[in-house]
Amino acid sequence: MTISETKRKTLYLIDGSAYVYRAFFALPPLNNSRGMQTNAVYGFTTTLMKIIREHKPDGLGVVFDEPGPTLRHEAFKAYKAQRPPMPDGMQSQIPYIHRVVAAFAMPVVKLAGYEADDLIGTLARRAEQAGYSVVIVTGDKDMLQLLTPHTRIFDPVKNKWLAETECRERFGVEPGRVVEIMGLMGDSTDNIPGVKGIGEKTAIKLIAQFGTIDALLQRLDDVTPARMKALLSEQADNARLSRSLAMIDVNSPVEFDPSLFDLKPSHTEQLRDLFRELEFTTLLKALQPASAVEAPPPAQTITDEEAARQFVEGLPHGEDLGIRCLFSEKGHTPAEMQGMALTSGGKTAFIPLDVRTYMRPITALLHDRSRTKVVHDLKTALLAFHRLGIPLEPPCLDVMVADYLLNPNRRDHQLETIASEVLDVKLGAAKPSAEIPQSLFEIDNASRDEAAQTSAVLAQLSPVLTERLAGQGSLDLFLKVEMPLIPVLVEIERNGFLLDVEGLQGLSKELERDLDAMMETIARLAGGAFNINSPKQLAAVLFDTLGLKPVRKTKTGFSTDEDTLSQLASQHELPAQILNYRSLSKLKSTYVDALPQLVYPETKRLHTSMNQTVAATGRLSSTDPNLQNIPVKGDYGLRIREAFIAPKEHHLLCADYSQIEPRILAHLSQDPRLVDVFSKGEDIHMATAMEIFNQSAGHITRDMRRVAKTVVFGIVYGISPFGLSQNIGISQSDAKTYINTFFEKFAAVRALMDRNISDAKTKGYTTTILGRRRPIPELQSGDPMQRALGERMAVNSPIQGSAADLIKVAMLNVHARLQKDLPHVKMILQVHDELIFEVPGGEIEEAKLLVREEMEHVGTHLGLSVPLKVDLGVGKNWRAAHP
Repeated sequence: MTISETKRKTLYLIDGSAYVYRAFFALPPLNNSRGMQTNAVYGFTTTLMKIIREHKPDGLGVVFDEPGPTLRHEAFKAYKAQRPPMPDGMQSQIPYIHRVVAAFAMPVVKLAGYEADDLIGTLARRAEQAGYSVVIVTGDKDMLQLLTPHTRIFDPVKNKWLAETECRERFGVEPGRVVEIMGLMGDSTDNIPGVKGIGEKTAIKLIAQFGTIDALLQRLDDVTPARMKALLSEQADNARLSRSLAMIDVNSPVEFDPSLFDLKPSHTEQLRDLFRELEFTTLLKALQPASAVEAPPPAQTITDEEAARQFVEGLPHGEDLGIRCLFSEKGHTPAEMQGMALTSGGKTAFIPLDVRTYMRPITALLHDRSRTKVVHDLKTALLAFHRLGIPLEPPCLDVMVADYLLNPNRRDHQLETIASEVLDVKLGAAKPSAEIPQSLFEIDNASRDEAAQTSAVLAQLSPVLTERLAGQGSLDLFLKVEMPLIPVLVEIERNGFLLDVEGLQGLSKELERDLDAMMETIARLAGGAFNINSPKQLAAVLFDTLGLKPVRKTKTGFSTDEDTLSQLASQHELPAQILNYRSLSKLKSTYVDALPQLVYPETKRLHTSMNQTVAATGRLSSTDPNLQNIPVKGDYGLRIREAFIAPKEHHLLCADYSQIEPRILAHLSQDPRLVDVFSKGEDIHMATAMEIFNQSAGHITRDMRRVAKTVVFGIVYGISPFGLSQNIGISQSDAKTYINTFFEKFAAVRALMDRNISDAKTKGYTTTILGRRRPIPELQSGDPMQRALGERMAVNSPIQGSAADLIKVAMLNVHARLQKDLPHVKMILQVHDELIFEVPGGEIEEAKLLVREEMEHVGTHLGLSVPLKVDLGVGKNWRAAHP
């Protein structure tokens, strides 16, 4: 009795081993924060989920190869012998792939001595007999021989279906005869020899004519030309052997039990735990249907002071307080708060801020030092509270900063991601209530209810994140450095930096004249005017008109990038003029013209945003505008710095740590020579120059010291001889000599770097003096360039990260002393190792003494074995004040 296709159940058989390899090599080397490579697991898992979601099979099984020889190896020892061993980054993922399959409640089929192809072929035939339509999930062309009216192939990578028709189009024969073609053409992937000299086209033609290899060999006299006949005659055994090796065994000892392969519900909790461990945030979210998300607690909307008082009095004493602020979208900076949701002890209230009369009990709650206020992005919230005139008193916990310490390599630290990973909660699933008519408040009900849900989630996150930070060894860093730093950053942002707008406007006109003059010079050198900003026109001038030799070709033509122009500048004046034009044009557009547009009308100052959760090393960054990137070199760059000024009767005070990273290198390595240099107050760059050039101090030139300085900082950043040679314009052999000499003279530094790399490979991360972790997943990469990058990061991260920790502690200590002793002195910017202050004229000497004392004392506080040194500068503008 024949079963119609519409009544047949569908069984999907996944070629698991093949898809592990495809995922590993197709996807970039994804890693989790602990440094484990996860791309193969991710690609394999998404394939499974896609098949279940989009194809809804009745049955599903995953088939894997077992390690060890098979019957084919016994028949032909060279079978697959050329294949390299499985990459380390892939090997470590195999157990996780099996855990994924188990969590999806799918049967795994594997059998020693048999390949996955044979098991799939056998299961397919037996499933057909049991009344199933079979879909083989693979990209392997060998599987075409298994196609029948009831068995198809699906390749999810190409989203392509293959049936008997496609096989005939591809090979010109029925599926059963594909193996005959493969016997002749061989398969280099599996090291199947075939008949040397016969390719795919010839093999297809021969089998189409003769039907099988046996028939072909019996009728060699009918084969032309003579050369082809000779090849077949000489390699007849190879042809038969190759066909045997390529033929899939559909009678292997494996049974098809329909009940075993029926699709079953996944073990959702196992999948969630696994996805959290692997940090598959997107896949984790996909496991959270809205119906499964806990409903937010009912939110009471506060409309009068009595309701506010009752809500506050009803909260359990000392419980964490989750705070979710709603901000306007009117472009205010700092943000303008419209309302907030508060949750503590399971009770939630929403407070709109259009009426202030009932805010007194809420203000008291925000001032309550017995409970931790839990916020996402505390800095933005503090700026908004300050705008309202309501201080938010500590202790506070910023879940964004907590997640940053736990996952420093993550690009963003959105609350939705954190809630999903930590609590399995999908934020935004709250349904709007009709409790309050929307007309009463500007905020719509859906936003209010979502804020209520979020404040409840924030309160729940606090103890979990605190426990994780403690387990990682980062809790002290979080509580004593990162959290106290947030109010200091708020103050820096609020203080702002005064800008000489008129001065920049004058500079803009001057630059305009210079650029016009440069364009005339460029046109003269080029033999006529052209569009300088057009790479195509520039390339035509350089390589066609002037006849210069192209350096590098791109997809769109010959390159005219900065490196190319720098190389061409030695051949002709025009490339050098183009570089100068580009440089001045960029200064004008990026700084001279742009900065005045960013001055706040209310304060007449630039107010940057100091970012605490961006750089994986722990460094602060600056955006909108980036004031850490103001040019420090060149005439025009220095004149831009002159536009950053102190107000009347004030000065700028700049305090810059001297050689902070080499000092930390000395402490971490405990190199006797390096420690001695700093302990005696000597110049490390001079000392290094004396060593690598083998000269006394009196014979060291400024250029020698410059080379030595580059060597020292290159060592800190794990520079290669090639990188050093490029930086200072010397040969690679000289660069290698300098680096080797440094390591000979400072042997403990080499030992530290080797130790850092070894420890990072073992642990998956580096740590700073204060316990800041930075995962280095690149060390586990199969790509040699990525591994080399990981080694440089492992060398540098403990040093640069410790410097970042140190400057943050300095900011805290200086800020505390200023508030106590010199409250009129303002900290207005941090630029890596430099702090900038705005000081009343009469307090300069006191401020210099206080700042130097606190910044240098940080070394003693942290137990550094070398003293810290701070250089100070004072002036009416940033250029003049820079030490």
